[in-house]
Amino acid sequence: MAGAFEGATKVAIEEMIQAHAQASKFGYILSAESLQDLVGEIYGLIVTSRSLKAAGDRLMSGGPLAVAGTKSPNLRPRR
Repeated sequence: MAGAFEGATKVAIEEMIQAHAQASKFGYILSAESLQDLVGEIYGLIVTSRSLKAAGDRLMSGGPLAVAGTKSPNLRPRR
């Protein structure tokens, strides 16, 4: 599972960089504004990743599934 997550994360970061950088014959160029936008997107990815990990850890320990800023769904017990 870690391999799939790692691969998806690398692709997401690469797509973020390509969306903000300008390709040139020397590589990629970032303006100061694009750099700030890219840093914000990568930070958001890290925050989301940590939130998902925390939710997974709670699930594995049998705790509640609520994620910060969201409401837990109303789950009815099976009969």
